Amino acid sequence: MYLMLVAERLARRSLHRRGVLSGHFASSVGRLHYYESRAGGALPPIVILHGFGASATSYAPVLARLSPHTSRLLAPEAPGHGFSRAVRSGLSIDDAFAAVTELLDHHLDEPAILFGNSLGGAMALRYAAAAPQRVRGLILSSPAGAPMDPDELSAVVRSFTVGTLREASDLLGRLYNRAPWFAPLLSPDLLRHFADPTVRGLLESLQRQEFLSADELAAIQAPTLLLWGRGERLLPNAGLDFFRRHLPAHLAAIEEPADFGHCPYLDRPRQLAERITAFARALTS
Repeated sequence: MYLMLVAERLARRSLHRRGVLSGHFASSVGRLHYYESRAGGALPPIVILHGFGASATSYAPVLARLSPHTSRLLAPEAPGHGFSRAVRSGLSIDDAFAAVTELLDHHLDEPAILFGNSLGGAMALRYAAAAPQRVRGLILSSPAGAPMDPDELSAVVRSFTVGTLREASDLLGRLYNRAPWFAPLLSPDLLRHFADPTVRGLLESLQRQEFLSADELAAIQAPTLLLWGRGERLLPNAGLDFFRRHLPAHLAAIEEPADFGHCPYLDRPRQLAERITAFARALTS
């Protein structure tokens, strides 16, 4: 049995024991799995949006740390990711965003703080622009969506085009700030995951995806924290420059943590949870 599949099931069981429970939502493109807790903490609701190829279960250490402090925690999984399913192959990124939007519109009954990593960051920005009344704050970690020239886009897509163990190992190295000793053992799992028709279709649609515009960023109304780790090796640094130029300066703070890579929830889950919690407390003080 694949190691990542076993790890995800064990992590889900651990979250359930901590009161972070699973739910399912029937979206227009498939049955979405999500985690939710209502621990009754003092902080506003927090939503966690994962990136392409990841899952909400990957955030288990972060979810477990956030849950006691927030009134509500919600972490959906996009179609074809984690324990979510898709009704058909050939889904686009727009389809995935539409499905997650349906879930958030259905579940959020008060403004929430949205955290998004990578593609999840682009989704968080688009949701905040489309439904500002539902978003109290934004935390973006190495967000995708910044315009890229053809060579930059090709390099990013090529990183996710995993067809060999060597390519899987290379992708893992780009996701971490410092890859752990066991990372090579996960390469077969990545081969299996990226061979999934839904995931392949989403990857192909990345090449047709419209980038975020300067006008969309200028329309953001929520206080925003952008985290771009110095260990970022997947997205071009031009993306950070784009967000620095176009996010509203009076609302946005940008930090470049030295020990964060593309996926700080893997590198530094405790530090990431603490930074999310501190941001949420600042909004309520």
